Amino acid sequence: MNDSNFCKMIHMKRTLCCKYKQVENVIAESEKVFDRLDEAAPAASKKEWLASERIAQSSRINNPVVMDVYEINIKKALSKKEIKLRLLGEGNACNAAPACRSVATWISMGLAIEEAQIALVIELQRIGRRTTETQRLDI
Repeated sequence: MNDSNFCKMIHMKRTLCCKYKQVENVIAESEKVFDRLDEAAPAASKKEWLASERIAQSSRINNPVVMDVYEINIKKALSKKEIKLRLLGEGNACNAAPACRSVATWISMGLAIEEAQIALVIELQRIGRRTTETQRLDI
């Protein structure tokens, strides 16, 4: 037990030095990215954020609700079905003449064909090699 801890202690210096070198290399890049992000933010928003932060930090002990300022507010992305419905609503319906169909309609039809092909492959794998006449007719 003591030997294991001793070995950990000996190798700790090497590990920490390697990690420190990795961090040194990444710091410069992180600073550049942060500066670009900082430049992109409007000055009015920055002032508002700083004021909100000061208020939150000063009154967090008495009122923890003020820490909600740090809560991330990201809108949930649309699902595949919602995007498909929106694109179909913008484009023409599937019943339109082939020359008049929109790109979204063609993509939607292509996805439906691919899904049907995958379902067929799964069904064939489920049935196996020796099929009855009824199973062959179903396929």
